[in-house]
Amino acid sequence: MDLAAAHTDAHDIDLAAVELRKVAPNAGSYVSESNYFNRSWQSEYWGNNYSKLRAIKTKYDPDGLFFVHHGMGSEDWSADGFTRLA
Repeated sequence: MDLAAAHTDAHDIDLAAVELRKVAPNAGSYVSESNYFNRSWQSEYWGNNYSKLRAIKTKYDPDGLFFVHHGMGSEDWSADGFTRLA
């Protein structure tokens, strides 16, 4: 894997996303075809529903068995999904 190229690509995606937000601010996003590195994923993918959805997930999946990148509670896990963070 070319790590330098990956970082460059991620940066270019971030720049493109900034330009898109200028044209369509608060337009939302579709999780399955989204920017993997989106830092505002809770609000952009889930909007005002995030906290309610997170509470439901915590109730029915307290151990985080069902984990997905940029899903409810995923900020509690390492980027690779193997380690639960403190």
